[in-house]
Amino acid sequence: MKIQSLFFTIYGDYIKDVGDSISLKSLIRIFKEFGFSEGAVRAGMHRMKKRGLVITIKDVKNKKISYKLSQKGMLRLSEGTKRVYEKARKKWDGKWRIVVYNIPEGNRELRDKLRKELRWLGFGMLAQSTWISPNPMENIVLKFVEEINNSTNKEGQIDVFLSEYLGDPKSIVKKCWNLSEIEKEYEKFIEKWSSIEVEGLSESEAFITRINLVHEYRKFLNIDPDLPEDLLPDDWKGYKAYDLFIELRKKLTPKADKFFYSVYEP
Repeated sequence: MKIQSLFFTIYGDYIKDVGDSISLKSLIRIFKEFGFSEGAVRAGMHRMKKRGLVITIKDVKNKKISYKLSQKGMLRLSEGTKRVYEKARKKWDGKWRIVVYNIPEGNRELRDKLRKELRWLGFGMLAQSTWISPNPMENIVLKFVEEINNSTNKEGQIDVFLSEYLGDPKSIVKKCWNLSEIEKEYEKFIEKWSSIEVEGLSESEAFITRINLVHEYRKFLNIDPDLPEDLLPDDWKGYKAYDLFIELRKKLTPKADKFFYSVYEP
């Protein structure tokens, strides 16, 4: 587990609900539970600041440093949080969101950044430089495209379409995503977390377990496109994994909360 991903997990699971900021002192105490030294935490937060993901808040009077997510960081967190905690058996509107880009091979860094972001948003690659999703992501994608255009001072490199497919939509799904492999990962998650016993855990152990649970479940954001129910196989294992995730998180919460609030300061 890396400091950036752990910070996002803790921020989404706790910090955003208690004032949006957390002191460096609290971060060092919390991250210690996961094996990180003070130096590693300071270096990790510095890297996040350089990437524009966090903002430093300095309280000169009390000699205190705190962190909060930047607008860029919050945009990434809010979409991820929505997909983690608001997963639903949604119906499809029959539309495909298509992103087509024409970025020179010489600008490989931008191409890789775009591909990574599209994959994280649940898009699948239909063809070279063409990515597709059945989910209503157009507003989020347009914001990301605008950000890229502003940073490169170029427009017209990326186009976004809303369209219909005049064929069997599941044939598109088969081309873009390997659902059987995704189900195997869900089965591993179910097997591992079904055996967890909450009773007997200390407050800190419950907190660590809850954060590890959320962190591990968040990994599905990178591999599961979160397709509408209409496009999924019958008895999709992702739904069973989600129900287990929500139930176990709820059981861990009372003890985990006690630990967090005992060490937290904004």
